[in-house]
Amino acid sequence: MMDFKSKYGSYALITGSASGIGFAFAEILAQRGVNPIILDINAEGAHHAAKAMIEKYKVDARALVLDLSKPDFMRHITEAVKTLDVGLVIHSAAVSVVGDYLDLPLEQHRALVSVNVTASMELAYYFGEQFKARKKGGIILVSSASALQGSALVQHYAASKAYILILAEGLWYELRSHGVDVLGLMPGSTETPAIHVGDPDLSGSYIMPADEVAREALDALGKQPSLISGARNRRDFFLLTRLFSRKRAIEIVGNRLMKMYRGK
Repeated sequence: MMDFKSKYGSYALITGSASGIGFAFAEILAQRGVNPIILDINAEGAHHAAKAMIEKYKVDARALVLDLSKPDFMRHITEAVKTLDVGLVIHSAAVSVVGDYLDLPLEQHRALVSVNVTASMELAYYFGEQFKARKKGGIILVSSASALQGSALVQHYAASKAYILILAEGLWYELRSHGVDVLGLMPGSTETPAIHVGDPDLSGSYIMPADEVAREALDALGKQPSLISGARNRRDFFLLTRLFSRKRAIEIVGNRLMKMYRGK
């Protein structure tokens, strides 16, 4: 059986990896001897994360500071990785906005589409083509459990994550015969900086550590098209989507989010 590094290359590109789930992916990969490329818009965070990986795990971690909402971001990525054996790409970066859809500035909606949707499409297209030609490689697109139904207050974020999920699942089928593994990852509530955006009331919420989410995903890669993180989340969302009508599921999630963010 091919070991992880032989299958997925000596370098992994992880977007949004200066913190949160992306950072957890980078650290676990560094533990496995894979050199992480820390791509993030946060320059200080990216360089700090890369330095920490180098010192702790003796890997060739690299910081790549880049704004994925810019239309030419792929040119910078391809230039940065052209001499590296990149065999795994994880798109964890995301724009998350909380609020009534019509109350949020249109520019925020456009930025969300650029990072969550367009970047997923372009990363999967470029690296999918590379990996297909090599007949090996892996792509993890980080979706969200919110992708499973409409979600009030995070309606556009949830919609973008639904795009990511469906793209990943379709690519899983198309590319598996070419030796390329694809996974759509659906985390539930996870301990990351993003979960605190909008100052929600998280009391009573089941919140997973980011490293558990990342480890589960890496273990599932190549075995299935998508994954909801955590056995408890898998149970809860199975019940939500199977026991209730879609209308009622949307109401249940909407009520929960209203209580979290609005105290209603």
